[in-house]
Amino acid sequence: MNSILSPTLVRQLPLAIVSGVLITYLGCKSEGVHYPFLLNMLFSIGLGWLQPRRGWILALVQILTIFSSYALVVSTNTIGIEHPDVAEFVAYLAPVPTLAGSFMGGFLKRAFLD
Repeated sequence: MNSILSPTLVRQLPLAIVSGVLITYLGCKSEGVHYPFLLNMLFSIGLGWLQPRRGWILALVQILTIFSSYALVVSTNTIGIEHPDVAEFVAYLAPVPTLAGSFMGGFLKRAFLD
């Protein structure tokens, strides 16, 4: 039986963590929500492309990273949020483009390469 956590999935978990931190950082420094959501969609499509069958695991890790890094930034005020309303909107709405992008990346790879 195949394990859910394959060695390639474990090697790709840091990509999901780094992408979640970058999305949070861009959300805290951006004046609008368009760039963080664009970056979120691109990273999510890439994660789905890397793991077409188990991309949802990477997407959940990315969502948890976005939530936890946003909570860390808000509680410690380490980087200085320039637009708190934009940062909050990006953090709380992150699951929608993350899950949709991961699904689309996996679907596209399975549709065209499998």
